[in-house]
Amino acid sequence: MKNIKVIVIAALFSAFGASLTFAHEPDMSDEMAAYVARDGIMHLIGAQRNILRNMASGKIPDNRREFVRAANALAAMFAMLPTTFEKNAMVAESRAKPEIWTNWDEFVSAANTLSAVAANIATTAGTVGLDAGKAKIGEIDCGSCHTPFRE
Repeated sequence: MKNIKVIVIAALFSAFGASLTFAHEPDMSDEMAAYVARDGIMHLIGAQRNILRNMASGKIPDNRREFVRAANALAAMFAMLPTTFEKNAMVAESRAKPEIWTNWDEFVSAANTLSAVAANIATTAGTVGLDAGKAKIGEIDCGSCHTPFRE
């Protein structure tokens, strides 16, 4: 049942991401629309990651259900991340490096690895316990993408 929820969440995020990429203000360029979509997903990723980090550090109260939800949301968002970069769109505001597109398979692999790690954290917290899930959040290595693929 949990896998079905993750698949449904991933499908919803994918549909949402696709609509962000193509539905934009008439005077917005396709390149800017692509940038806005990927910048938005990055902010959503940061917000969900902060829930995990803040719960692990005691800044917010423990809530196993919310922790698992945030980890599953991260898994779905990491999985859809490559779709927001499919269009090789560079705008001045972007910190994306050209290596995203010249090393596309490596970029997709890094996003998929992050997705699998987040899904594992959700499963661990849901089955073993919240403390076990919190102990694994350090495995989410945003630098695995940001270092090679972001200025």
